[in-house]
Amino acid sequence: MQQDGFVKIYSRLAIGIVVLGALALMDTLFTGPLAFVTGWSDVTLGQWIAAAFAFALTLLITRVVKREIIHGWLERRSGKQVPQLIGSIISGLVMFIGICLILALVFKRDITALVATGGASAMIIGIAVRDIILALFTGILLNVERPFKVGDMIKINDKIVGKVERITWRTTVVQTRANDIIYVPNLSLANAVILNQAQPDSRSKRAVEVLIDYDTSVESAERILYAAVLGATGFKQVAAPSVFARRMERDGVVYEVAFTIADYMEDKKSEHAVIKSILKCMRDAEITVSFPKSEVIHSERRVHIANRSLDVFRLVQQCRLFRNLPDEATHRISKVVVERHFAAGATIVQASERRHAIFIIGEGMAKRTLSNRDGSRLVQERFIATEFFGRSSLFACQPQAANVLAETAVLAYELDRAALEKLFEETPELINTLAKALSYLSWNEAHAGDVGVEPPPEAIGRLFNLYRGQIEANYAERLTPAVALLNAA
Repeated sequence: MQQDGFVKIYSRLAIGIVVLGALALMDTLFTGPLAFVTGWSDVTLGQWIAAAFAFALTLLITRVVKREIIHGWLERRSGKQVPQLIGSIISGLVMFIGICLILALVFKRDITALVATGGASAMIIGIAVRDIILALFTGILLNVERPFKVGDMIKINDKIVGKVERITWRTTVVQTRANDIIYVPNLSLANAVILNQAQPDSRSKRAVEVLIDYDTSVESAERILYAAVLGATGFKQVAAPSVFARRMERDGVVYEVAFTIADYMEDKKSEHAVIKSILKCMRDAEITVSFPKSEVIHSERRVHIANRSLDVFRLVQQCRLFRNLPDEATHRISKVVVERHFAAGATIVQASERRHAIFIIGEGMAKRTLSNRDGSRLVQERFIATEFFGRSSLFACQPQAANVLAETAVLAYELDRAALEKLFEETPELINTLAKALSYLSWNEAHAGDVGVEPPPEAIGRLFNLYRGQIEANYAERLTPAVALLNAA
């Protein structure tokens, strides 16, 4: 319907222009009789007919500029709706120019005062709405030239980094990595330095620096660092990495490890994976890193990268099941757990599987799906670092309760029945220690909403007897007679 209205308006203007143009060409054939009837001179009537023709033509041009160019081609080009203010300002300017030309060319009037008045008025209006107009026209340029588009990751003046959510005629909306929404005025973007990380494509070159002691040869460092980058997982590389010795410092040689990722959105994830892989390879190769000599006076000037066994001890210590165990017991458990790696989507354990073991998540995230207590619906549980599953399978020797899948690449540590039997053989008192830990864990899980409430001693006593009896029933027959007699006592 709106399009039909535009066609009617254009048709009427076109007809009026044709008619007025024909009357102006007829000159004396039309103006002579009309002048005789009205008493006006032929020259005056000719001027008014020419002025009417020029004004109709000006109206047609004004509508074409506003409807077809500003709110037509420009909106289609930018994909955004142009504010009505822009169309009104430009169409008003075209109309003013047309009227000035009519007065000057048709009526032979001096339009200096009119132009001066119009210019002064335009200057006053321009000063009043200067920032708004500049922002609007900057928005036009951004939408037409498109230095960035919605979805691109951009950096503005090395200060604002985020993804473009939308572009309006006055502001550009950017969402940062911290999930903050920033409204950047388009006026500030006119002179800003903008880095578009999505152009020419999503690839991005990243680099990390590593300081290695002079005792390690350049060839060895280069070989180990190169292998570490190739061994990093969790992101996609699109080109071969490179390793360069960049400079020599007092504390060692600085090596730059450069690699290219397929998606710039994975920059932090990729750097984390590369650094993690570098540390692992350096640990395996027993390479030391320098301690800043300027900060060391009478102490050792070199520090070793932490041993994996210390990492495992801390992980077991932070696990809820073993959190309150003595350090000696924690050390014993950390020495017998077995490191397991699972790819994303892999099955860690299956429902009803007789794998009598618990798994402590060291890295990544795993997911277990099982029925709730009344069996009315399925519940998903997720396990992250320091969390564990398989308690009943290890201590009660029951089948695994449900399927557990690796949602991401998972590093887990398995404590199985054979390892636990060995611990009981070596440390018989560990049965009572674990039974007590299971008692407190079970009570806390059942009373998760009772913040600050201490468990009653009689409730812990009942649970302790339950879990100790459960462990002895499943492990006593495998223990040596001396150990069984000690626990019975």
